[in-house]
Amino acid sequence: MAARLSRSLPQVNRRVFAGLSSCAIPRIATTSARAGLVAHRNPWNLAPWTCRVIQASIARIFPYRFRLIGQTKCFHSGCYRLQRIEHHGETLDESGRNMDTLIELQAILHFMEFITHGILPNGKKTDLALLNPDEFPLFMAPSSQWAPAPFNKAALSTVQKAMERITGPEDLSGLCHVGSNIHFLKSRLWGGLAPVPASRWHEKDLNNPAHFTIALEYLTSVIAVFEYLNIPQIRTNMCDTFNKISGDFGEMQDALNARRKAQGGLSPDLNLSALWEQFIRARYKVMTSTAHSWVLARVAELRERTLDGFSANSAENAEAQWTFSRSGGATSLPADFNIWMSMDGYNGYNLPSEIIAGLHNPDLKNQDKDYEFSKLLFPRLAKCIEAQNEAAKVQGPSATQSDAASRERLSISTVVQDELRVKIRGQAPSPQPPVQPWVQQLLRAQEASLSMHPQDRHNYGFGLAIYRAALKFSDEQWERLQRDLEAHLSAWGDDVQRADELKPLLKLHWFDCKELGLDTTKPVTAAKRHYQQIRSSDEWNHKLAPSVFLLIDHMSANSYIDEKFHASFTNDKDFLKGDVHGHVLAVDADFDDSAIANGSADGMATEDPQDDDLKYPGLMRILGDLVWSELYPMLMLQSVGLENLWLQAREHSMKVYTGPTVPGQVKPWKGRNALKTLMMNSFVEFLKRKIPS
Repeated sequence: MAARLSRSLPQVNRRVFAGLSSCAIPRIATTSARAGLVAHRNPWNLAPWTCRVIQASIARIFPYRFRLIGQTKCFHSGCYRLQRIEHHGETLDESGRNMDTLIELQAILHFMEFITHGILPNGKKTDLALLNPDEFPLFMAPSSQWAPAPFNKAALSTVQKAMERITGPEDLSGLCHVGSNIHFLKSRLWGGLAPVPASRWHEKDLNNPAHFTIALEYLTSVIAVFEYLNIPQIRTNMCDTFNKISGDFGEMQDALNARRKAQGGLSPDLNLSALWEQFIRARYKVMTSTAHSWVLARVAELRERTLDGFSANSAENAEAQWTFSRSGGATSLPADFNIWMSMDGYNGYNLPSEIIAGLHNPDLKNQDKDYEFSKLLFPRLAKCIEAQNEAAKVQGPSATQSDAASRERLSISTVVQDELRVKIRGQAPSPQPPVQPWVQQLLRAQEASLSMHPQDRHNYGFGLAIYRAALKFSDEQWERLQRDLEAHLSAWGDDVQRADELKPLLKLHWFDCKELGLDTTKPVTAAKRHYQQIRSSDEWNHKLAPSVFLLIDHMSANSYIDEKFHASFTNDKDFLKGDVHGHVLAVDADFDDSAIANGSADGMATEDPQDDDLKYPGLMRILGDLVWSELYPMLMLQSVGLENLWLQAREHSMKVYTGPTVPGQVKPWKGRNALKTLMMNSFVEFLKRKIPS
């Protein structure tokens, strides 16, 4: 690990890109189906040469740290306390740090897909000209190899130049250090995923007033992501990086248009710079609409749940109403004011004259949310209270103390917020978020496969390998476990558009360690070796996610079939509902630290789940119903790796990924772990005194 941390990103990137300029241009199939699937040679409809380069770069970015320049300043976002360093906008929190690419690196990959099929991240189709099938691989070769003069001067490929704009190596303005939970949430939003799916929110019982503090942390964490992205220096750096990439694509479009004319084709001229602007604008729109609509929906649910729980005669009623009113305003209004991705200064972006929610409001800086809110709220509230007091003279105390009266007073703040929202974000309400990009992507690939020969179509699919390493169970128990586990893995998507179309396409491919003759004393190591051998084979190359597989060890099996397994956690206030139930082991197939992988990894298959070493072990437990809804899309979008998910799981008593975490949720986990460590250390000291060495 130390050796990896000591490497510089520029050196790594040079090795990653070495030889790209001399790589052969792949042959592109001509039929639409093969252009959609066969030519890409992977189950996710991605070009393999692009995947390998971008995957390699992503895998190498996040372990590295840079010296950051400037003075530390602090600011607050609700329950989140962030720190930043001015030069690179470093943000920190107590859960660790990650190196963040301000414009996500996989944006280059997704842009390359977009200019071949024309579907924007929001599901709409561009009206601009797209690539011809034979032009795609030219992005991976320098123009000196294929472009007519005078456009044949570049020694680096366009994809290489664009990626280096984001990751360095000469300019680090496209990077910054950021707290791991903020980085993780930002990556989810970039990929169009909700911060916490609505079904998962309800499963965790976060609408319960008893969990209000943690729910508020989740809400403010989303706002904190956009506060981070709107730090002036961060925003400037993102704009500069975008514009540099736009310039690279402008050079590429000139070379391609010259090539088209030289070949005498009838294809219209390309405008890659305009396509790049259109793509990023749609991506930002998905980010902001997903985040904003999610916050408002959760606040509305909390409001209804809290109002339903109020008792007009309760001594705590006034305090509860005041707390809710203040905290509701502390999330709704900051969401309206902060969830923006300004594109001022982006090449090709035309500033609109009207308000565009999430992207542009020319008067936003001049609006004072506190003053406007108070100016509208207090006169109306005073008028309402006066009217209720007058009614009380006739009707009695119920006119001011009833639930209906309380609701009337509290509803005023909601009405005021809704009115201000129109002024802040425009007339139209926040739209329903579009179909998530990863769902769009898989369904497009499936549609493309329908025109293939059935025998060829059989070679493609969307799946995960899963190994049986738990052998101490009867056939009957194992059959029940498989049935329950597959049902649990399928229990997702109630709030995901078109999930019902996708679910039947997602497959688990089972492998039995014993039947395969693998070493069952070290199942993780043995399964990893087997998986590395089969994943690139003709049989499995297009059916399995290449970087992660699942494994069922005895702990995972017990989490599904042993009713006593979770008994000690059932009424434990340290855990939210749904944070302890059936789980599987996800293994990083490319994790190469053999000392940790062979020791800690296989050790996690024992009866003791606690691992005091918080270094990434190359694997992570994950709740079954999060496998297809979170693990798979994040791997497919290449937004984060397993190590980033593990950072959200490492404090859990059983190292289980339960979704994004917040400090209030993690704090009791840490307390439990510290107590266990103290008890273990005391026991070890006792043994040392009892049995001297």
